[in-house]
Amino acid sequence: MGRLSMTAMAAILCTYLFFRWLPPLEPFSLERFLTDLLFAPLRTWLALVCFWFGAAANGALIRAVVGGTVRLLSGRRLRLGQWLFSLAALGHFYWAFRFHWRLAALFFVFSFFYGMMTMRDRRLTKDDRL
Repeated sequence: MGRLSMTAMAAILCTYLFFRWLPPLEPFSLERFLTDLLFAPLRTWLALVCFWFGAAANGALIRAVVGGTVRLLSGRRLRLGQWLFSLAALGHFYWAFRFHWRLAALFFVFSFFYGMMTMRDRRLTKDDRL
């Protein structure tokens, strides 16, 4: 549970910092975006780093939720507390969608695909070996 809570805190923090450090997008102006990129490159690059770390952390939470849901629906044992905690930790996307829905949708899609790509199927073969 400690690793999961650290992942959830990283996901929430990186999501917040990504939206906070990103140059203003409404109304979008290419000149303003390039000027901010040129004169404040640290903020823009930190926003990019938070995007990648946040997508990885959110992907791990999404992977835990999807894996727990599959276990729940198939009747196998699952850790209900971890599953509920992962599900609750993804609630920060509500805030992100309220802030800027297009960017939050893009962020969620990247996180979802990363989480699904990192899922491992642990079915046993005929000899009971992985």
